[in-house]
Amino acid sequence: MKFIHISDLHFHRSKKDNKNAVKLLKRIEQRYPAHYLIVTGDITDDGDAEQYGRAAEALSAFSGRMFICPGNHDFGAVGFIYDRNRGELFDERLAKPLGQGGTFAGSNTPVVNVVKAGDESVMLIALDSNLETEVPFDFACGEISDRQLRGLEAILGNPDNAAMVKLLFFHHHPFMRNDPFMELKNARKLWPIVYGRLDVMLFGHRHVSQMWENKGGVRFVLAADNSPGKDYAREIAVSQKTITVQDASIV
Repeated sequence: MKFIHISDLHFHRSKKDNKNAVKLLKRIEQRYPAHYLIVTGDITDDGDAEQYGRAAEALSAFSGRMFICPGNHDFGAVGFIYDRNRGELFDERLAKPLGQGGTFAGSNTPVVNVVKAGDESVMLIALDSNLETEVPFDFACGEISDRQLRGLEAILGNPDNAAMVKLLFFHHHPFMRNDPFMELKNARKLWPIVYGRLDVMLFGHRHVSQMWENKGGVRFVLAADNSPGKDYAREIAVSQKTITVQDASIV
């Protein structure tokens, strides 16, 4: 099984402002027709209905093989002002029709999907890392709810899931410290839960592509940049429980 990780598409209302995002998705569809696609948030730039319509149209080719989570721009106007209605639009316009199998707005548990190939199974766990606050200076920061953390603890601690390769993804950057505008505020609660139990962690938000191996007890930790306009995305391949990570050309 192979997965392409991209992030921060930032779909706008105007078609001309979405040229790079649409081109990116068409090239991935053409070059990697059997790959699963993971998009770690900020799919829209402002979270309004017209932007969700543009995004849904461009992503429709990946229905049934795409996994998403929301970012602060999906749930808040200009990425700073949280709006529950925008969060519900994310679920109604993207998560449900594109086959995510779960919703994110409000106090929800992790959204879990399992994909299989032969005897091999990969579990994909999506979290909403948005801090649902109306304070503009706080909203671009992230926070994973206690309910989601309890759910993640139960999933990773379940012995029935031990044989599966596990990918966890969300939007906010878990290593940022002392940044009052972008940090994942409760990252210290997350790391003890995933330590030694997780194979791959994926996120975006900072618009900087990075990769760490064996970081915090996780085999691969992968940060995506803002993917439109880039020549490469990151590919995660799983075969016989062996995981490889490399850049995948999208030129």
